[in-house]
Amino acid sequence: MKKFLIMLIAAAMLIPFAAAADDFGTDAAALNEGYTITWINSEKQNDYQTKSVYQTITQGETDWIYKYINSLTTQLHIDLNWGDTSNSLRLKVYSPDGHTFGYYYDNSDGSINGRIQFDINNPNGIAQGKWRYEVYGYSVSGIEDYYI
Repeated sequence: MKKFLIMLIAAAMLIPFAAAADDFGTDAAALNEGYTITWINSEKQNDYQTKSVYQTITQGETDWIYKYINSLTTQLHIDLNWGDTSNSLRLKVYSPDGHTFGYYYDNSDGSINGRIQFDINNPNGIAQGKWRYEVYGYSVSGIEDYYI
């Protein structure tokens, strides 16, 4: 009986982690306000060519990239592409209204391809203002170039 109780407690402790994984790292308040994440699959990746900033990064370095949203839109496309699967970058996104999205890694979309690509959606409109992208050199040999 004691073993069963320990196993039951251990299983119950795993439930919040499984539930949190479904929201792709989006904070709970953002989900309550209508934000959702849509991952871009490999067939659709070439439909988007929104390169806006080119940078380089090294192991343990953090780069801050900014994007300004000045008009009403219901979708923000984010595409962090470095292409070299032997290196790994990490991405976290901060909205002007105080929400966070991430941390995201190369395998967050289910494939390892040197790219993190998704849309942030909100049918009520995404927040206008300065969106901040935190790009971190999670596991980088030498210098890695990327665009976002």
